[in-house]
Amino acid sequence: MISSEVYPKYIEFLKTRPEFSEFSQEEMHILMNNMKVKQFKKGQVLFDQADDRNRFYFVAKGLVRAERVDETGDFIFYTYIKENLAFPYRGMFKDQYYPYTAQAMTNIEIVHFPMATFENLLLKNTDMMVKVIQEMATIISETEDNIQQMVNPSASQRVIQALKIFGKTLGNQSANGEISIPYPITIQELATVSGTTRETAGHILKKLVKENYISYEHKKFVFNKNF
Repeated sequence: MISSEVYPKYIEFLKTRPEFSEFSQEEMHILMNNMKVKQFKKGQVLFDQADDRNRFYFVAKGLVRAERVDETGDFIFYTYIKENLAFPYRGMFKDQYYPYTAQAMTNIEIVHFPMATFENLLLKNTDMMVKVIQEMATIISETEDNIQQMVNPSASQRVIQALKIFGKTLGNQSANGEISIPYPITIQELATVSGTTRETAGHILKKLVKENYISYEHKKFVFNKNF
């Protein structure tokens, strides 16, 4: 656990993020008095689907994967929360349980607050409530787009679309138009998200690398501007 002595630095940074930008200094002080900062190793689970939804999280460093299984256990939905984003927004003011399982994809550093504290502050701050609603709308829109792009009977197209989604949601674009993903992503992860086998995902990736659309070294992707 990170020492509370450095919490003011985290609060100062959080105030620059949309999720916290409209909170007053007094409200941020309340958050600081209730916050914790923890580090998790790659593979550790922050919470499981259907655990009590009692904390609101912010990713200070690293990457988190969220996965949701439907009631039949047959369908799994994946999404990723990268550095400098908060979660979960789903179920705000309503749900008792977390809607998905959250797991560290890399070593991560997490800031978290009691969900009740965060929600109570929102209820008293209309401007901040608007910010949160806007963030939720963006997440819903992006999620719908990603699902539509992945509904394809062709395994090859699903792998390509998964790569494009990785680039859009996790990548950083350089001046020359290339998009690089700063987080390591395995071929198995690509296959899982694409709903195909590791062999198929690896074959398609190898073809894209050969055609110079993508480079893949040390589990990190760089996409050509024409990809």
